[in-house]
Amino acid sequence: MILGKKERRITIAIGLIIGVSASSMLVRHAIDIKKEQAETRLGSYKSLKCAGSEESFPPLPATITEAIPNGVVIFFEANRTSLVQKTDTLINAWVIETAGSFRSERLFLLAEVDVLSSTKTHFFRASELYIKLMKSTTSSSFEQGLDIEKFKVIGKNSSTGELIVQIRNFSPENLHATKNYFNSMPGVKSTRFSSWHSAH
Repeated sequence: MILGKKERRITIAIGLIIGVSASSMLVRHAIDIKKEQAETRLGSYKSLKCAGSEESFPPLPATITEAIPNGVVIFFEANRTSLVQKTDTLINAWVIETAGSFRSERLFLLAEVDVLSSTKTHFFRASELYIKLMKSTTSSSFEQGLDIEKFKVIGKNSSTGELIVQIRNFSPENLHATKNYFNSMPGVKSTRFSSWHSAH
Protein backbone atom coordinates (compact mmCIF):
# COMPACT_ATOMS: atom_id res chain seq x y z
CA MET A 1 0.00 0.00 0.00
CA ILE A 2 1.39 3.38 -1.05
CA LEU A 3 0.74 6.33 1.26
CA GLY A 4 -0.44 9.54 -0.24
CA LYS A 5 1.30 12.85 0.34
CA LYS A 6 -1.05 13.81 3.17
CA GLU A 7 -0.73 10.44 4.92
CA ARG A 8 3.10 10.61 4.68
CA ARG A 9 3.07 14.05 6.34
CA ILE A 10 0.81 12.81 9.14
CA THR A 11 3.02 9.72 9.66
CA ILE A 12 6.18 11.87 9.80
CA ALA A 13 4.51 14.31 12.21
CA ILE A 14 3.40 11.47 14.51
CA GLY A 15 6.92 9.99 14.39
CA LEU A 16 8.45 13.36 15.32
CA ILE A 17 6.02 13.82 18.22
CA ILE A 18 6.79 10.33 19.57
CA GLY A 19 10.55 10.91 19.15
CA VAL A 20 10.51 14.30 20.88
CA SER A 21 8.34 12.96 23.73
CA ALA A 22 10.62 9.95 24.26
CA SER A 23 13.72 12.14 24.13
CA SER A 24 12.19 14.61 26.61
CA MET A 25 11.32 11.78 29.01
CA LEU A 26 14.90 10.44 28.83
CA VAL A 27 16.36 13.89 29.51
CA ARG A 28 14.03 14.40 32.50
CA HIS A 29 14.98 10.96 33.83
CA ALA A 30 18.71 11.74 33.48
CA ILE A 31 18.23 15.09 35.28
CA ASP A 32 16.35 13.36 38.12
CA ILE A 33 19.14 10.79 38.52
CA LYS A 34 21.80 13.52 38.52
CA LYS A 35 19.84 15.52 41.12
CA GLU A 36 19.44 12.43 43.33
CA GLN A 37 23.17 11.69 43.11
CA ALA A 38 24.01 15.31 43.98
CA GLU A 39 21.74 15.20 47.03
CA THR A 40 23.35 12.03 48.41
CA ARG A 41 27.02 12.83 47.70
CA LEU A 42 29.21 13.48 50.70
CA GLY A 43 28.87 17.03 51.98
CA SER A 44 25.48 17.76 50.47
CA TYR A 45 22.95 19.05 52.98
CA LYS A 46 20.72 15.97 52.58
CA SER A 47 23.56 13.44 52.90
CA LEU A 48 24.27 14.44 56.53
CA LYS A 49 27.89 13.27 56.02
CA CYS A 50 30.86 15.65 55.91
CA ALA A 51 32.88 15.73 52.70
CA GLY A 52 36.13 16.29 54.59
CA SER A 53 35.84 13.63 57.27
CA GLU A 54 32.76 11.52 56.38
CA GLU A 55 31.47 12.15 59.91
CA SER A 56 27.75 12.66 60.46
CA PHE A 57 26.21 16.08 61.04
CA PRO A 58 22.67 17.02 62.11
CA PRO A 59 20.27 18.75 59.71
CA LEU A 60 21.38 22.34 59.17
CA PRO A 61 19.21 25.07 60.70
CA ALA A 62 17.31 27.34 58.33
CA THR A 63 19.61 30.26 59.18
CA ILE A 64 22.43 28.42 57.36
CA THR A 65 20.50 26.95 54.41
CA GLU A 66 18.90 30.33 53.68
CA ALA A 67 22.25 32.15 53.79
CA ILE A 68 24.13 29.41 51.87
CA PRO A 69 21.52 27.57 49.75
CA ASN A 70 23.91 25.31 47.80
CA GLY A 71 26.91 24.67 50.00
CA VAL A 72 28.99 21.59 50.73
CA VAL A 73 29.61 20.67 54.38
CA ILE A 74 33.33 19.96 54.81
CA PHE A 75 33.54 19.67 58.62
CA PHE A 76 31.20 19.67 61.62
CA GLU A 77 31.86 19.86 65.34
CA ALA A 78 29.19 19.83 68.07
CA ASN A 79 28.94 21.34 71.55
CA ARG A 80 32.07 23.44 71.62
CA THR A 81 32.94 26.96 72.71
CA SER A 82 32.83 29.64 70.06
CA LEU A 83 35.93 30.40 68.05
CA VAL A 84 35.04 34.05 67.59
CA GLN A 85 32.56 35.07 70.29
CA LYS A 86 33.84 35.94 73.75
CA THR A 87 31.38 33.73 75.57
CA ASP A 88 31.19 30.27 77.16
CA THR A 89 27.93 29.51 75.35
CA LEU A 90 28.12 26.20 73.51
CA ILE A 91 27.76 26.24 69.74
CA ASN A 92 27.61 23.80 66.84
CA ALA A 93 30.09 24.61 64.10
CA TRP A 94 29.93 23.78 60.39
CA VAL A 95 32.63 24.58 57.84
CA ILE A 96 30.88 24.97 54.50
CA GLU A 97 32.21 25.52 50.99
CA THR A 98 29.98 27.84 49.00
CA ALA A 99 29.14 26.63 45.52
CA GLY A 100 29.86 29.33 42.95
CA SER A 101 30.08 28.89 39.19
CA PHE A 102 33.80 29.63 39.22
CA ARG A 103 36.54 28.56 41.62
CA SER A 104 37.21 32.22 42.48
CA GLU A 105 33.60 32.58 43.67
CA ARG A 106 33.90 29.78 46.24
CA LEU A 107 34.57 30.46 49.90
CA PHE A 108 35.09 28.32 52.97
CA LEU A 109 32.83 29.64 55.70
CA LEU A 110 32.56 28.84 59.39
CA ALA A 111 28.96 28.86 60.60
CA GLU A 112 28.52 28.92 64.37
CA VAL A 113 25.04 28.24 65.73
CA ASP A 114 24.06 28.65 69.38
CA VAL A 115 23.10 25.19 70.70
CA LEU A 116 20.15 26.57 72.68
CA SER A 117 18.89 28.95 69.98
CA SER A 118 19.36 27.96 66.34
CA THR A 119 18.35 31.47 65.26
CA LYS A 120 21.63 32.85 66.63
CA THR A 121 24.04 32.15 63.77
CA HIS A 122 27.35 33.85 62.99
CA PHE A 123 29.35 33.42 59.78
CA PHE A 124 33.09 33.90 59.30
CA ARG A 125 35.65 33.14 56.60
CA ALA A 126 37.25 29.87 57.69
CA SER A 127 40.36 29.90 55.53
CA GLU A 128 41.65 33.37 56.43
CA LEU A 129 42.95 34.85 59.66
CA TYR A 130 43.65 38.57 60.14
CA ILE A 131 46.79 39.21 62.19
CA LYS A 132 47.92 42.52 63.68
CA LEU A 133 51.63 42.70 64.41
CA MET A 134 53.37 44.70 67.11
CA LYS A 135 55.29 47.75 65.91
CA SER A 136 58.58 46.01 66.64
CA THR A 137 57.76 43.14 64.24
CA THR A 138 58.05 43.44 60.46
CA SER A 139 55.78 41.55 58.10
CA SER A 140 58.80 39.97 56.37
CA SER A 141 60.24 38.59 59.64
CA PHE A 142 56.77 37.28 60.58
CA GLU A 143 56.35 35.63 57.19
CA GLN A 144 59.76 33.96 57.38
CA GLY A 145 58.68 32.19 60.57
CA LEU A 146 55.58 30.63 58.99
CA ASP A 147 55.22 26.97 58.12
CA ILE A 148 54.55 27.29 54.37
CA GLU A 149 52.82 23.90 54.34
CA LYS A 150 50.12 25.31 56.64
CA PHE A 151 50.03 29.09 56.21
CA LYS A 152 50.55 31.75 53.57
CA VAL A 153 50.34 35.56 53.74
CA ILE A 154 48.01 36.50 50.89
CA GLY A 155 47.59 40.23 51.50
CA LYS A 156 47.22 43.13 53.85
CA ASN A 157 44.12 44.98 55.00
CA SER A 158 44.75 48.51 53.76
CA SER A 159 42.57 50.18 56.42
CA THR A 160 43.78 48.28 59.51
CA GLY A 161 47.27 47.17 58.46
CA GLU A 162 46.47 43.57 59.43
CA LEU A 163 48.11 40.75 57.50
CA ILE A 164 45.72 38.28 55.88
CA VAL A 165 46.98 34.74 56.39
CA GLN A 166 45.52 31.85 54.42
CA ILE A 167 44.96 28.68 56.48
CA ARG A 168 45.15 25.29 54.78
CA ASN A 169 43.68 23.19 57.63
CA PHE A 170 40.39 24.73 58.71
CA SER A 171 38.29 22.23 60.61
CA PRO A 172 36.78 23.91 63.70
CA GLU A 173 39.32 22.09 65.89
CA ASN A 174 42.26 23.17 63.70
CA LEU A 175 40.98 26.76 63.63
CA HIS A 176 41.05 26.90 67.43
CA ALA A 177 44.60 25.51 67.49
CA THR A 178 45.67 27.96 64.76
CA LYS A 179 44.28 30.99 66.57
CA ASN A 180 45.94 29.93 69.84
CA TYR A 181 49.21 29.31 67.98
CA PHE A 182 49.31 32.80 66.45
CA ASN A 183 48.20 34.47 69.69
CA SER A 184 51.16 32.84 71.45
CA MET A 185 53.69 34.03 68.86
CA PRO A 186 56.02 36.86 69.90
CA GLY A 187 55.34 39.93 67.79
CA VAL A 188 51.63 39.19 67.27
CA LYS A 189 49.35 41.78 68.85
CA SER A 190 45.95 40.33 67.94
CA THR A 191 44.13 37.88 65.69
CA ARG A 192 40.61 37.78 64.32
CA PHE A 193 38.45 36.00 61.78
CA SER A 194 36.64 38.11 59.21
CA SER A 195 32.84 38.06 59.45
CA TRP A 196 30.75 37.16 56.38
CA HIS A 197 27.24 38.30 55.49
CA SER A 198 24.97 36.64 52.94
CA ALA A 199 23.93 38.61 49.87
CA HIS A 200 20.54 36.83 49.88
